Amino acid sequence: MPILSLRDYLQREFVLWDLPSLDKQSFIAELAARVVAALPAVDRQELLDRLLEREAQQSTAIGGGIALPHAIVGGLGGTVLLVGRCPEGLDFDALDSLPVDLFFLLLSPPDAKDEHLRLLARVARIVTPEEILAELRAAKGPEELFQMLLEQDARHVY
Repeated sequence: MPILSLRDYLQREFVLWDLPSLDKQSFIAELAARVVAALPAVDRQELLDRLLEREAQQSTAIGGGIALPHAIVGGLGGTVLLVGRCPEGLDFDALDSLPVDLFFLLLSPPDAKDEHLRLLARVARIVTPEEILAELRAAKGPEELFQMLLEQDARHVY
């Protein structure tokens, strides 16, 4: 299997800076609205339903202030990664009870389930070390965060 690279899934316009601190359901609705604004072929209600269904199974907050919401949804030409920063943090039902301030939203079309799972695992491996999280949180803006993520991705060749 070829190694996946964030460079193939993350675009500058999908790094969202200073997202509002809302309740979990409203925050997910906000993410869905932003995705649909950028990708109008995606049905907003389907996306929202898929994301909320996934969260109802188990929170995608993995601890350390990170959440990896994800869904398989129609209307996509390929897998998309969106990164969001919510500096105030919000309650995302994390196992460690910490507020979440970094979000990595992964969306894939129905024919890319394997790629979806592999990329989800890759993102989790890249962003969970505390020293990397500290660097990402110190980013001065969306462009710097984008570049930091691509640099970290390039260091992880597994």
